[in-house]
Amino acid sequence: MVHLPILFDLLGVFSAAASGALTAVRKGLDLVGILVLGAATGLGGGAVRDVLIGARPPAFLADWRYLSAATIASLAVIAAQYQVFAVGPELRERARVTTAYLIVDSLTLGFFAVSGTGKALRYGLAPVPAALMGVLTAVGGGVIRDMLIAEVPTVLRREFYAIPAAIGSLIVVGADRYTPALTPIAFVAAGATAALRLIAVRRHWHAQLPPAKR
Repeated sequence: MVHLPILFDLLGVFSAAASGALTAVRKGLDLVGILVLGAATGLGGGAVRDVLIGARPPAFLADWRYLSAATIASLAVIAAQYQVFAVGPELRERARVTTAYLIVDSLTLGFFAVSGTGKALRYGLAPVPAALMGVLTAVGGGVIRDMLIAEVPTVLRREFYAIPAAIGSLIVVGADRYTPALTPIAFVAAGATAALRLIAVRRHWHAQLPPAKR
């Protein structure tokens, strides 16, 4: 698992930064705001994870590829925002922002659930704490993003968000324990996490409790 967490970390940084940049576009932030929100979303969860597991300095400070991936993702969102499509402005806005945000946010959950769990296992954490680090990596950047734009974090709302990340993390933990061929299963775990998140949104699944009886 030496290279696997790095691969999924970079994929997660890219997709998370794109979701942060898309949020910034939706909120009408300027160029600096888009870049900052993209970087905070892409790098925040991994930075918290690295501090907690004792990986110092955090990966984004030790490896130039992390900040580069976040910057490229944010710039790609900016470039796409100014691309001209042969559709009406309302449809273009929905396709660019709403759908694109949901897709990249779901991919972020999958990539970071795998990379966070894998790196925690490599640093000697037991299976359950490692899975928790996977969930933290997956949702941490989104929490930072939502706090910066003064919104209740998605993971604390009714959306089915942390549970798919937990399932993906547990798949990685199980695969690490029972099979040496982890690479294909890691892609399966990431895909299953993203797919579960997309299906949950499509079918309106949520973890909200019913009203308490009085």
